Amino acid sequence: MSIIVVYDSVFGNTARIADAVAGALRPGREVKLLRIEEAAEWPLRGVELLVMGSPTRGFRPTPAMSELAAVLRPAVPGQAAAVFDTRLAPEDIHPAPLRWVVEAGGYAATRMAEKLDEGGFTLRGAPAGFLVGGTEGPLKPGELERAAAWAATLIA
Repeated sequence: MSIIVVYDSVFGNTARIADAVAGALRPGREVKLLRIEEAAEWPLRGVELLVMGSPTRGFRPTPAMSELAAVLRPAVPGQAAAVFDTRLAPEDIHPAPLRWVVEAGGYAATRMAEKLDEGGFTLRGAPAGFLVGGTEGPLKPGELERAAAWAATLIA
């Protein structure tokens, strides 16, 4: 099974999650871990699963990841895809009323999932969100393990 994990990262947190996801998918499979800048160089032909990850920036993926998600088309009808993001932990959003604004505004993974679904991909697993403790991180304890566990559900 060939898998591509494409990610964008601003402060390194999403890169760490992408690495954990790729590591969990790797045993017995060919997995390519690509930064967003490298993604255009890899065709989706022969890829059984595309995983995309982005930090949540203003309720959305990064501009580069948004553009990629909007133009990608499956190499075969219904090609599988999964998405994740990194986001602020709700308890770290202050003042408290701002939490509602963030929840209402949404997250990067949901928006990427919508674009991939519109483009003809079949989404595998629910969009996942992994928590950071502040705008620049670090990742909350246990998030790398949670990312690996999520990835395992994509191929089970």
